[in-house]
Amino acid sequence: MHQQIHQQIADTLLDNYQGQEPLANYLKKYFSANKKHGSRDRKSISAFCYAHFRQAAIEFPLVQYISKELNLALFLASHTEQPLLFIRIRPWQRDKVIQKLQTAQISFQEIGPTTLAFANTTSLQNILELNKEAVIQDLNSQALSSLLALVPTSIDHVLNVWDACAASGGKSILMFDYLDNIKIHVSDIRESILHNCEKRLAEAGIRPASVQLVDLIYPFEIKKQFDFIFADVPCSGSGTWGRTPEQLRYFKPEQLETYTQLQEKIIENLIPAVKLQGYLLFATCSVYENENEKNIAYLLATGKFKLIQQQYFIGYDKHADTLFGALLQKIAD
Repeated sequence: MHQQIHQQIADTLLDNYQGQEPLANYLKKYFSANKKHGSRDRKSISAFCYAHFRQAAIEFPLVQYISKELNLALFLASHTEQPLLFIRIRPWQRDKVIQKLQTAQISFQEIGPTTLAFANTTSLQNILELNKEAVIQDLNSQALSSLLALVPTSIDHVLNVWDACAASGGKSILMFDYLDNIKIHVSDIRESILHNCEKRLAEAGIRPASVQLVDLIYPFEIKKQFDFIFADVPCSGSGTWGRTPEQLRYFKPEQLETYTQLQEKIIENLIPAVKLQGYLLFATCSVYENENEKNIAYLLATGKFKLIQQQYFIGYDKHADTLFGALLQKIAD
């Protein structure tokens, strides 16, 4: 009986949803205004809503622009299933995290020494000290650490690092955990996001050297160049649409051009900020070649960078997101 009622509520919600905001935000607003729904109700209604977009026969937008590096059939098929929830265990916290999860009888799968996977609806906020003990972070966001490992660091030399598009701060925590002796500067265009980022870093025990509101599409004053810049630039997010399947219906083709133009401006303005012999890690959560390989080709065409490594971090066979990352070294000013 409950399932039938939940389906009816979901149908009503979907009738009024036009893609004007992320489905998660839309549902959150509804549940905030309707406190009568308990946690099980919320999970069930949300599941019906997401299933609607996963099960509908919707073509993936701009499939002709998807990188040839991907297995197209497997990638497209993966959107019928909900990705898993992943956490990254922070250094020296493994035993404590495992014990807490076992005590709370939370089911999980060990993917690696520091990576655990859970059903997507698993709630961990009352089980773990998030950000201090473990970070909720997609499997392939964690995998970007393989590119970080190619950046030389030394306990004798402070590495001046800039997380240029910091968002929620997950990449800053990743850098803090994987790079030796770094001084982290963080920036974002959104003040509220930056405030949340700073709060999250504090929970992780990280005090950034600076926190700045910066719009990277405009030239900005460079007081000191950086040894390493991590630029996880705004993008279509097409590698994460398994989590936000509403985008399969509401993403407009012209948005891809908007994002690629935005990325070009950001790249142009970041180039002078990288120190000679310094490093730039360019990343997106997109599968479109225009947002990935073409941007790297542009950087290389300037003659100022050499490519250390670039790759797609494949998630469609792991119930995870698919990301792109490229590490470059600056060889000329």
